[in-house]
Amino acid sequence: MRSLKKVKGTPVFFEKKNKYIGKITDLILTEREAAVQGYWVHDHRWWSKKHFLPLDKIADEDGNGVYVKEGTTLKTVYKFNKRFVDGSGHSFGKTLREKDGSIIGIIEDVYFLPDSGKIVGYEISEGLFSDLKHGIKVFKPQSPLIETEESFVVK
Repeated sequence: MRSLKKVKGTPVFFEKKNKYIGKITDLILTEREAAVQGYWVHDHRWWSKKHFLPLDKIADEDGNGVYVKEGTTLKTVYKFNKRFVDGSGHSFGKTLREKDGSIIGIIEDVYFLPDSGKIVGYEISEGLFSDLKHGIKVFKPQSPLIETEESFVVK
């Protein structure tokens, strides 16, 4: 199981040449299903564009970084609406609500399976004092969340 906090900032290399590509800065989510499509990779040059690395193009992961299969070309990303932290359709910082409108908490992180990308849980904050007193909670949805303009609703 992975989370954005664990993978953010991780260096990305080509598998055999060990050539540095960039670092992971965000997750790209699917539109309909509760899943991660891949990573948003920022090149090490300041003038470069950000690139999309699909999860199925990853050859290996270890403590040093993520290794991409040889021959993989990362797609330059111009517009993706479904990113986790940034972008117009981001999930980070949105409220999570019950059907009746009561607030469960604010989404702080996402937990997903690295092979399939399936989202298995969300890290939820109820505020600083509640987090200090009770700890951070993980919400495991039974089905994909319904997205509204300002929040997510549990089915």
